[in-house]
Amino acid sequence: MDMRFGKVIKHIVFWALFLLLWSLHDFNYHDDLLENLETNVFAFIPYAGLVYFNLYFLMPRFLLKRKVTGYVLLLTGSIIITTLLSSHYLSFYFGSINIHQPTANFFISFPGKIAIATEVILSLCLSMTLFLIDEWYRKDRLMHEIEQKQLETELNLLKHQINPHFLFNSLNSIYVMLGKHLESGKKMLLQFSEILSHQLYEANKKSITLKSEFENLQNYIDIESTRHGDFAKVAYSFPESSEKLTIAPMLLLPLVENAFKHGQSSTGYGINVDANVEFGHTLSFTVENSVFNGQNQRFLGESKGIGLANVKRRLELIYPNRHILDIASKNATFKVHLKVQLHENEMFDS
Repeated sequence: MDMRFGKVIKHIVFWALFLLLWSLHDFNYHDDLLENLETNVFAFIPYAGLVYFNLYFLMPRFLLKRKVTGYVLLLTGSIIITTLLSSHYLSFYFGSINIHQPTANFFISFPGKIAIATEVILSLCLSMTLFLIDEWYRKDRLMHEIEQKQLETELNLLKHQINPHFLFNSLNSIYVMLGKHLESGKKMLLQFSEILSHQLYEANKKSITLKSEFENLQNYIDIESTRHGDFAKVAYSFPESSEKLTIAPMLLLPLVENAFKHGQSSTGYGINVDANVEFGHTLSFTVENSVFNGQNQRFLGESKGIGLANVKRRLELIYPNRHILDIASKNATFKVHLKVQLHENEMFDS
C-alpha cells in the first residue's frame, strides 16, 4: 500500500509541475497564471491519456521486450490520433466553454496541430525519461539487494566452517585428561564449552568485540597447548584495551589453527601468536610457527587451502581495501601477518 501511495504522489507531482511550467510558458500569450492553469487542466487530459497508454501498455508490451519497430509505429500512430483528437477537443473547448480566449480556430489549423503535436511529444519525452530513470534506480536497488544477499550467504557459509578435526581431537584429549588429571580435564572441558558457545552464538553476528575474539583464541590455544603437551612451546600476547574495537567473528581462528596443524613435529615445535592495536583502530596480528625438514614450500602451497582461503575471502568481502595479509616462509619459520582496519562500537546482529 505504501509503495502504491508513493507512486501516486510521484504522478501527482509530475503533472502539477508539468501544468505549472506549461502555464508559465503560456504567459507569452496570456498573462493570468490562474486562468492558464484552469485552461491547461482541460487541455492536458488527452495528453495524460496518451502518456499512460505509452507507459503501461506500449512500453511494457513492445519497447521493454525489444519490439522496437512495432513500438515506433504504434507510438507514431498514437501521437497522430491524440493530436487530431486534441485539435477538435481544444477547438470545442475554446469555442463553446472558454469563449474569453478566441483561439478555437487556431487549434484546428495546421500550425495549431503542429503546436499540439509538439506538446504531446514533449509530455511523452518527459514522462518516459522519468519512468526510465525510476526503473533504473529500482533495478539498481534490486541488484544491490541480491548482491548483498549473496554476500551474506557466502559469509555465513564461510563463518560456519568449523574444523571437525579440532572437535574430535579436543573431545578425545578431554576424555584422556579427565582420567589423568581431573582438574585439568575440567578446565579443558569448560574452555571447550566456551569455544562451542562462541561458534554457535557469536558467529551469527556480523561483528563482535575484539576482546571476545581474543578470549576465544586464548581458549583454543590453551586447549591445543594442553593437548600437545611438552611437544609444543606456545606463546601468545593479546592487548588488554580491545573492548571498543569490533571484528568479524571467527576471522582470526583459522590462522592459529593452521599453525598448530602445520607446525607439528615429533621432536617439538614452537608457535608464537602476537596481536597489537596500532593507531587506535588497526589490528596487527601475527602467527608464526616453526617448520622442519625443508617443509617450507609445502606450507606455502598449503597456504592456498581451505583455512587461509577462507580468511582471504572473508577479508575481501568484509574489509575491502582495509587489510593487508602477508604469508611468508623463511628458513625454519612459517609466518602469517595480518593488518586490518577495524571500527569502534559496531555491534550488529545479523
